[in-house]
Amino acid sequence: MIFVTIGSLFPFDRLVRLMDEFAPSLPREQFFAQIADGKYEPQNMPFARMLSRREFGDKLDKAKLIVAHAGMGSVISAMENKKPIVILPRIFEQGEHTTDHQMATARWLSTKSGVYVAMSGDELKPTIEKALAAPGSSAMPPTAPTEFLDKIRTYISAL
Repeated sequence: MIFVTIGSLFPFDRLVRLMDEFAPSLPREQFFAQIADGKYEPQNMPFARMLSRREFGDKLDKAKLIVAHAGMGSVISAMENKKPIVILPRIFEQGEHTTDHQMATARWLSTKSGVYVAMSGDELKPTIEKALAAPGSSAMPPTAPTEFLDKIRTYISAL
């Protein structure tokens, strides 16, 4: 299943609409979207406005890929569940957020394993296809690299 989630604070109709348009091109895939209080309601995939914590966890468990905004809650959920994620950042100028911080977050995450970034709607479909074609789960590791953690431990023990 491809699980589309837009977070809980703001609607993200652009992502929901793009995924709804894309879903029929992958007839063998199941889709599910969490759309919050957006105005656009998908026609080509089942959806819920909000999910309980348990329901959200069930969708994550079943997902082979997560498609989301560039919010750290979604990214961390993907990491914790060892799921690859495709992110499309919200754009301030389009009224999707209060700042453009998701653009910076997406650029930063673009080099991380298991994170696939589409900086525009035009990039979303090929980015999803790339993520689905990647061997293995290729999920972002849930912890920092051992070398980095060892440096932190050394620093803390020296205090």
